[in-house]
Amino acid sequence: MGVLLSEIPYTPLPGKIKTYFDKFQDAGKPDKVNRKWLNSLGFKSSNDYYIVKILKAMKFVDDSNVPTERWLRFKAPNKAPAIIAQGIKDAYSDLFKTYQDAYRKDREALYAYFSAKTGKSKRTVDLMVGTFVNLCKLADFETEITEAPRLEQVEAAKPVSSKMGVEVVSEKGIIPEVHVNVQLHLPATNDPTVYDNLFKSLKKHLLSGKE
Repeated sequence: MGVLLSEIPYTPLPGKIKTYFDKFQDAGKPDKVNRKWLNSLGFKSSNDYYIVKILKAMKFVDDSNVPTERWLRFKAPNKAPAIIAQGIKDAYSDLFKTYQDAYRKDREALYAYFSAKTGKSKRTVDLMVGTFVNLCKLADFETEITEAPRLEQVEAAKPVSSKMGVEVVSEKGIIPEVHVNVQLHLPATNDPTVYDNLFKSLKKHLLSGKE
């Protein structure tokens, strides 16, 4: 669910957005993204703190300003642009419902949208547009990133129990047939990638001799 239209995130310093994200990627993971931590990175202006609202809307930090899994995944330089794109789509979900290719829209179209949806002053709407445009400059909307299950998810999804029965059927002069019966008892999970990974593993180990 995206932020309320009256709370569309923006910063009074949209030109610094690249600087913010470059610093965040180079810095270590903070316990919380707060004023003290921002100050330690050299962001000491009161206007710098606006970036926290943007990070929340992008789901890089939670409601307590603690970095999320998305923040950690953003730290990989080769994946960062696609992760930023995911965050932008969450932060501006209503905009992307109106324009699927919102990141390709010009400033005039974006201004018309933000102005109509928020009723804010021209200066504020200009900042909204500038914020969105500068975020999109860092993003890769063409590459699809599938979230890999966390280690604990994979561990939890290991079969609780398994049974493997092997039956050899043979007749004189006939090459024996081997029937393998594999039964897996899996825990419930809402993450389909867990099951995908398990079945890929089964294919690798059980059918490796045929590949």
